[in-house]
Amino acid sequence: MNGDNGNSRRVVIAVAWVATLLASSLDVIFWRELAGGVPYWLPWIHVFGLITIFAMTLVLPVLRRLRGFVAILLIIFFLGFSAGWQWGLISLVRGTSYWINWEAQAPWALSAISTHLLRLSPALVILAFLFLSGKKRSDFFLVKGKINAPVEPSKLIGMKKPEPWTRIGAIFAVIFTSVTLLYLTLASPPSMDSLVKASPLIPAALIIAVINAFNEEFTLRAAPLSELWNRIGKQQTLMITSLFFGLGHFYGVPSGLIGVLLASFLGWFLGKSMLETKGFFWAWLIHFLPDAFIFTFFAISAVA
Repeated sequence: MNGDNGNSRRVVIAVAWVATLLASSLDVIFWRELAGGVPYWLPWIHVFGLITIFAMTLVLPVLRRLRGFVAILLIIFFLGFSAGWQWGLISLVRGTSYWINWEAQAPWALSAISTHLLRLSPALVILAFLFLSGKKRSDFFLVKGKINAPVEPSKLIGMKKPEPWTRIGAIFAVIFTSVTLLYLTLASPPSMDSLVKASPLIPAALIIAVINAFNEEFTLRAAPLSELWNRIGKQQTLMITSLFFGLGHFYGVPSGLIGVLLASFLGWFLGKSMLETKGFFWAWLIHFLPDAFIFTFFAISAVA
């Protein structure tokens, strides 16, 4: 009996990984970097694969526990929130001549905030899906949580004994923010003149950081975590969601393999915070602070 349960768990984990890779931008990265572009038929292979897996969760008892997780991946993929694809509803809207012309003429603050509100659509659909599934906010970590909960020791962060998240979260918030600011400053050092010109745009940059931190932490972390962790275990769930988050940052800031590795580690750490505090606070805060500087530098670039 235990052997059957073990085999079933391995099947569920394997299917969860396949579904995640189908919703990710892994092969998009290879096509772009090696061939210079993505073939038109590639997204449809992913669509077929994800729909097939979702259909399997409807008919195969062993995969029923993945139904919610695969549904969330389908929402992310169809609405076009998977970074790097340039496919889906969001890309369709942003590709219309009306949006392109309006974006070219609108002030940076209005254009950027509108874009991030559009990118918020998958989070709203997923939120509705979770509520319609009978779940409460606490079930998918959309609460403050116990912010002083103990951090489970891990070699990845050099911990040998439990310490409160109020200490570890604060330390890592400073580290992640400082590293981001250093990278941005070295990559594109702003002049004093551009800083002065961009200062009226800082409130807009902060609004965008608030939206983006919530959007990515809920859509790419809280929602998938809530559907996976008590079905395949904490470690596998953290690896799956961290890789998914990391691959989405290949064309982010910073970019490339370094960007993927840093984002994957950040994803693991923030997912760990959600699971251990049963809340959203540390994940959102640690994500928001670097984003505040990233979008401020975008504002500086806009005026420059």
